[in-house]
Amino acid sequence: MLSRLTNRRIFGTGALAGAIAGFFAFIFARILVEPLIQNAIDYESARDAVQETVDKALTAAGKTGLIPPAGADVDIFPRSIQRNIGIATGMILIGVAFGLLTAAAYRVVLYATQGEPKLSIRMTVLVIGLLGWLAVYMVPALKYPANPPAIGHPWTIHARGNLYLGTVLISVVLMVVAAYFARYLSERMSVWNAVMVSALCFIAAMCIVFAALPNLGSLADNTRYFGTSVTYGSGEDTVTLPVTTETPLALRDNNGTILFL
Repeated sequence: MLSRLTNRRIFGTGALAGAIAGFFAFIFARILVEPLIQNAIDYESARDAVQETVDKALTAAGKTGLIPPAGADVDIFPRSIQRNIGIATGMILIGVAFGLLTAAAYRVVLYATQGEPKLSIRMTVLVIGLLGWLAVYMVPALKYPANPPAIGHPWTIHARGNLYLGTVLISVVLMVVAAYFARYLSERMSVWNAVMVSALCFIAAMCIVFAALPNLGSLADNTRYFGTSVTYGSGEDTVTLPVTTETPLALRDNNGTILFL
């Protein structure tokens, strides 16, 4: 009964703390982030309209467009719901989820230390939260940062999502291994040295993972459609631009004249 009550308190506190954090994250996102997202969506819509005009002109001239059609956009919920109820629900639920994960990690620490962790409850939870933030968000973002609307080619969205998810999973696994390695080393050296050695091993392992994973602009589909560069104009007016990026380049006609920036 005591164990069940303790678990209920641990996970209940984690869920409540996550919900509160999610609420404040919603306030921040609604006031400061949502206007930027709307600007990006407006830019994307205007660019798509120009791109459609360019593709029609190329088709009429018997030429093919540079990029494949993206397909029709399907909005399950209108923007009025997305920017209010949608973002609030998403932030609070993800806050609860991370709160429960933190509680689960704390319960594992209690089990591993037989209920007597070396740090206080607050410091233990703080360390778990910091390591979780590093493993789940900060480290994967160094390789694959989040992108707003209008950034990223539509035909690579699944590849980019899979690469990001894989990077998060690898980062979390390596962070757990590093934590256990630090605990193992702490029995043979000082805690500070054990933490430093484990941290350096984690950094080295992630550097190897980053080097092995492809850059987003160099994905197979991008190379298949664009190659590594695109050339506009002819003769002395020739302009060659690299295209190993997911950031949309300026829309140009066959002579290299900028139609949309």
